[in-house]
Amino acid sequence: MDELVEKPEPVRGEEARRVKREILGIADRRKHRTREMTPLRAHIKEPDARHHVYRFRFYPDAEQVEQLSRTFGACRWVFNEGLALRSQAWEQHRVRVGFAETCRALTSWKRAEETTWLKEVSSTVLQQSLRHLDQAFSRFLRGEVNLPQQKPEGPVQGYGDVCAYGVQLGRGR
Repeated sequence: MDELVEKPEPVRGEEARRVKREILGIADRRKHRTREMTPLRAHIKEPDARHHVYRFRFYPDAEQVEQLSRTFGACRWVFNEGLALRSQAWEQHRVRVGFAETCRALTSWKRAEETTWLKEVSSTVLQQSLRHLDQAFSRFLRGEVNLPQQKPEGPVQGYGDVCAYGVQLGRGR
């Protein structure tokens, strides 16, 4: 006969906050109460609006290649660390970790002595890596794709920015 498989219940409330703070090392959330809240406005597309995509090819010099290489490595490291943090939190403690918690963890990673090299890279692209991880988990939880996997080093690497431009560095086609 079919046995019912119970889904493990997530830890919530004060216990989840304690596990995140004491065991996982994620700082508590700080609320910004200095300004008054304003309601969000919906983004309404105008009827005649057009979106354009531009592709550029550039040939970086040695210094730019080094900076891009550091950026790609840092993005990959942050994605993989965020994935490990989220996986460990769920598998060992049944605590859900979201985008905001991984961003707070990113702040502590940048402050740690062994990972100060993260400060050399734009924080925007590092947060974008965490946003990509969060979107991958959202698609996984909706049943659209498999569990996100670690990003290996490879010949073709890229990163996107929140300003909707992307850079891809790899072997020429």
